[in-house]
Amino acid sequence: QRQDQWLNTIAWARKLSRDWTLLARNYLLYTRNNDDASGAPVGNVLQDRAQLGFAWRPVDDNRFNGLARYEYKTVRDQSQIDGDNYRAHIVSTHLDYHPSRPWWFTGRIAAKHNNDKNLPAGQEKYTAWLFSGRTVYDISKNWDIGVLAAVMGSPQGGSRQWANGVEVGYLALGRTQLVGILRPRPDGCRLHGARALPAPALQVR
Repeated sequence: QRQDQWLNTIAWARKLSRDWTLLARNYLLYTRNNDDASGAPVGNVLQDRAQLGFAWRPVDDNRFNGLARYEYKTVRDQSQIDGDNYRAHIVSTHLDYHPSRPWWFTGRIAAKHNNDKNLPAGQEKYTAWLFSGRTVYDISKNWDIGVLAAVMGSPQGGSRQWANGVEVGYLALGRTQLVGILRPRPDGCRLHGARALPAPALQVR
């Protein structure tokens, strides 16, 4: 199969005041499939993400910083019979609080409204929300521990999915950090009422 891809990213930032910044970004990926292995024509794939947000970082008090963002996402995959074809509105807010050197608190609230053209009439619209929080304590220069919790739900069927975990972080090289986390294993992106089982994980960040 032969294909051509075009990628375009545009970002813009505007300082509104000493504490507030306006942010805008657009990500566009277009894939043109020329043919498949047998030479038959194949449909194209489009993905576009338009984002607009505000960043808040008080100059006189660096204990707080926040980010609010809106995203309009379009995905259209014509290369498959049942390829993705949806539009989504996504809003999210992030807040960090650093009251003293060893303590870090992070919170997030997000919501998504999805319109999936592949689903039957009356079922194509889907809404979900997310609340999450994380607390980290620096034990020493290189070691920290933390706890995290999150809940995700949807008005459709009153579904809920919970997550929680404990993490231990080690600053290995420069700004590279190894983090071991005990948390529920995700079962997929769709919401349901089942509760996942704990599973260890290792992250590098």
